Amino acid sequence: MNMKNPEIKFFIILILFFLVSCDTDPGLEPTQSGFRGTIKFLNDWPENTDQVLVVASTVFPPANITDIILGDPLPVGVDSTDYIIYTPPEHFAAIGVVWKEINQPWDVTNIIGIYFPTKNKFTPGSVTIPDKQSIVDSINITADLSKAKRAVNSKITGTLRTKGEWPAGAVSVIVVASQPVLPTGLLDLSLGQPIEAGFDSTSYSLTLQPGTYRLIGVLVLIEGETIGLTSLKGLYYLDPVAGKTGSVTIKSDTSVVDNIDIELVFTKIFM
Repeated sequence: MNMKNPEIKFFIILILFFLVSCDTDPGLEPTQSGFRGTIKFLNDWPENTDQVLVVASTVFPPANITDIILGDPLPVGVDSTDYIIYTPPEHFAAIGVVWKEINQPWDVTNIIGIYFPTKNKFTPGSVTIPDKQSIVDSINITADLSKAKRAVNSKITGTLRTKGEWPAGAVSVIVVASQPVLPTGLLDLSLGQPIEAGFDSTSYSLTLQPGTYRLIGVLVLIEGETIGLTSLKGLYYLDPVAGKTGSVTIKSDTSVVDNIDIELVFTKIFM
């Protein structure tokens, strides 16, 4: 090749510069950080299963899809599977497994498993990806397929009223319902959508599967605090004076039970 031609020299230098730039541009490098673990599935797979995913949420419970990142679809019909999610450095408030029904949209509250690093099944374990080279290992999750919630039109509705001053840092409230009168963990709870804090009274609606719910209450989420038993600030009572909590039976996929009203008392610890 005749390197004396200045045009050829310029062309070769331009190509070399482009190749070097592509090799060194960090924006083009694949993400090397993230977390991984094993998912263990309990109970039978529902016939209407479409997909299951591992999700990571920057807040818990997630309010919408923008609060979470999604992993790849996991194998269905298996007893266990390994997974890995690549993500830039980030702090995640919770890692979970979400179930999706055939012909239904994704619902970030349809959670069948949560990462719990301790015996406390009410407070999700957080995960921090410290840098761009770290893969956090052993984020193992047990997913209970009996917790999968199919699409129904049944629900309870009512009014939430407050008593006392809102706690400093209160962000939102979530109406919850449990079939066991003493839930053993978050997976026993059906979760409603977050309602912005600061109201004197407001209406709510909570979609529920058919069954009898022996505990209905309200969690108050405080900025910077993890969710737990102390987050419970209101219960549904049949007889508030006697302290007798009420139960609600959802008879079918279209049942609607109204007037399940709850008072939030911020100075009281319920559990």
